[in-house]
Amino acid sequence: MTVLSFRSVLWSCLGVSFLKLAHARLEERGIVTSPEAFEAMNFDFVIVGGGTAGLTVAARLAEEEGWTVGVIEAGQYRPNDAIIDVPKNFGTAVGNANYDWIYTTVPQTNLNGKQVRHPRGKVLGGSSAINFEIFNRPAKGEFSGWSALNLGLGSWSWSGLLPYFKKSETYKPPRPEDVFPLASTTRRRAFQRRQNTTEAADAFFTAADSALGPTALNVDDLLAAASDGSDTVSKRDDAYHGSSGPVHASHNEWYSDLANPYILSMNNLGVSTNFNPDSGDNVGIYNTPASVDRDAGVRSYAAPAYYAPNAGKTNFLVLTGAQATKINWKSSDDNGLAVAESVSFVVNGVSYSAKASKEVILSGGVFNTPQLLELSGVGNPSILNPLGITTKINLPGVGENLQDHPYVSLSFTVKPGYHTWDELRNNATFAAQAAAQYAATKDGILASNVGVLSFFPLQSFLSTSKILSIVSTLVSDLVSSTSSMSLLRIAQSVLQLAWLSNQSIPQVEIVMIPGFNPTGTVTAPAAGTNYMILTAALQHPFSRGTVHITSTDPLTKPAIDPKYLSNAFDKTVLLEAVKYIRNTIATSAPISNFIATFNDPPASSTSDAQYEDYMKVALESLKHPVGTSALAPKELGGVVSPQLLVHGSKNIRVVDAGIFPMHISAHAQCTTYAIGEKAADIIKASW
Repeated sequence: MTVLSFRSVLWSCLGVSFLKLAHARLEERGIVTSPEAFEAMNFDFVIVGGGTAGLTVAARLAEEEGWTVGVIEAGQYRPNDAIIDVPKNFGTAVGNANYDWIYTTVPQTNLNGKQVRHPRGKVLGGSSAINFEIFNRPAKGEFSGWSALNLGLGSWSWSGLLPYFKKSETYKPPRPEDVFPLASTTRRRAFQRRQNTTEAADAFFTAADSALGPTALNVDDLLAAASDGSDTVSKRDDAYHGSSGPVHASHNEWYSDLANPYILSMNNLGVSTNFNPDSGDNVGIYNTPASVDRDAGVRSYAAPAYYAPNAGKTNFLVLTGAQATKINWKSSDDNGLAVAESVSFVVNGVSYSAKASKEVILSGGVFNTPQLLELSGVGNPSILNPLGITTKINLPGVGENLQDHPYVSLSFTVKPGYHTWDELRNNATFAAQAAAQYAATKDGILASNVGVLSFFPLQSFLSTSKILSIVSTLVSDLVSSTSSMSLLRIAQSVLQLAWLSNQSIPQVEIVMIPGFNPTGTVTAPAAGTNYMILTAALQHPFSRGTVHITSTDPLTKPAIDPKYLSNAFDKTVLLEAVKYIRNTIATSAPISNFIATFNDPPASSTSDAQYEDYMKVALESLKHPVGTSALAPKELGGVVSPQLLVHGSKNIRVVDAGIFPMHISAHAQCTTYAIGEKAADIIKASW
């Protein structure tokens, strides 16, 4: 059965009526269809972008009855849409212009000119409507790094964000049989080695101390933050989860036949089962929460979570199908700070503007927010001036600091007779039964998603000598390039170097996908064949990229250049992770007993050179770009303050994943919701 025919069966079995019931008759009362009517409003807050963080902050600000909130969203509101709602349909919207901005990078030098796809949600709800639904949290110590970069201001530590993780969610614990079925509860292996890379890194730390001298940061404080591992918990309990938030978080209730043997193999290799991954200790293998409402059997995302319950409010209006094009400024500054008074936007080729008496809040995302700032004269004059844009705020950090989770997937064919997602493709009778089950009881394979994740430090799979060799090369590279690095990147490098010896900070994620997914050279499945995909993703790359405009046309997409593998550390660690999957995990019982063949790269690939060649073909984005409006002091190269105000502005804030000053060892969705929740409280306290 083809993918297309399977979807036809699914949708015919579901029917529109079920999806309407699943969303409890969502209405479009707050959607404005007239740009003229929107333009005529006098808003207190204009929010650019109705995505994950944008709708979160909008809904919370609209709780204040005296405030009017207007949201400008380029996509459309798509309630009762099976492509979005059915959990197993994750990924279906990617590449579809009705849902996806369809961004791609510029040709990547270290990938033989390959252009990497970067899907971003172009729909009300943003990327929360098209992502893979994973709803996990990072390591506590990573937020200690965020806090250190901001001199402890703004409560951007774990304890400062935990209340907002909880506030955003209604958490449904896993059933007893789902923690994990039959998996052993082995402790982290006793012979894990505590590596001390600090001594090897001293050469760079000395250079970093000198470079950071004129700022309020110093290496000792950064190292103290990097080693912070307190405040974790010993059990999963309500103190770390929300019970009344808008987003539903839950766990898989369907598992492939590959789940147990894979988990047991990872346990045998020393990767322990983690029953408390939301606690700030995320090392190990675990059943990840997902943004799925298990009772309704549908994806839980920003539109039904934050918009729909507030759609009837007269002070909360959303204009869809409108793209913001420029921030307009008041003629005079306020004590040297630029003041925004409105936002221009275009609908069907006609320009309008929306007035904001209090604030303009940018939630356009990692690519659109820096684009809008630069089009409005906020950024680096060396980029703006050649395009004829007058610099309103000289802020060179705009569009810099792009970080992503690059990944490489390996494909294995599975012996016949086992249940995987491929059964939906291979067995028409099973597919019809699955669709009927989902329509009737809202569960089963169609309510499932990626559930088995593992996160671990380098010490879990590399020898002491190998780690020290990697660190030695890394330090040499950092020392030689210190003079050309931004102060933000120097401070980040101090933290990242120290994280390499902190085994509570994962450096690699491995995702197990129980079914076919395109890989480097195998882009279509063979008929009647089952697959297992193991994906290695780098969590803290040292490479940094950029997002910058190349035209004054706001409808021209910016140039996205992640500069993948531009740092030798990234290439080496990702290569070692690929080898670990291929040579250790895939050959370890019991999962090795389920593998029929090495599919991609083929079994003939055995050397480092062959694996490196494969990486250049297979590398993709895990779809977690962050950092282009960094939360950091201006003198370091940051874009927003601890209050999320754009440096040099009186009333422009950024509330999206672009504020991440450093990447995290988690998928970005959960943290982005927390940022939206926290931003709302910051703004409320400001007025």
